[in-house]
Amino acid sequence: MNTSKNIQIVEGDLNIAEHAEGFLKLTGAYMADPMGKADAWSDEQKAVVIREMKDHPCALILFAKVDGQIVGICTCFYAYSTFLAKPLLNIHDIYVDESFRANGIAKKLIQSISEIAEKENCGKITLEVRRDNLNARDLYKDQGFKEAPHSMFFWIKYL
Repeated sequence: MNTSKNIQIVEGDLNIAEHAEGFLKLTGAYMADPMGKADAWSDEQKAVVIREMKDHPCALILFAKVDGQIVGICTCFYAYSTFLAKPLLNIHDIYVDESFRANGIAKKLIQSISEIAEKENCGKITLEVRRDNLNARDLYKDQGFKEAPHSMFFWIKYL
């Protein structure tokens, strides 16, 4: 485990080669992680996801860097809460390279997201977390998140 505390949070720009490579590397690692359990992207899918994320009007990507190396990612999307009549920010993916975990990197990413959401006048930050991902749930609770007041089922329709 790397124990460096030199953590820098930067907003991602997928037009920068280092950021595009970091996005693919870390999101791909998350997909392969037991908490992701997803099939790896094909080379064609890698090109598509980078192209489409560059153009996505609601996307926000933050990277965590340690000593200049990208080691963490938080991919978010703005949406709108009709009930609050304000924007919201959804944390879609958050991942830290396994060798850099337990150094407060995910915490710094979430704190940065919170600062951005406040600056953008968002009414709330949302996220999904697997029931069996106890480490993530503890982190989110520590950062002020709590289970939604009305339990919802998460449903999917693949197209």
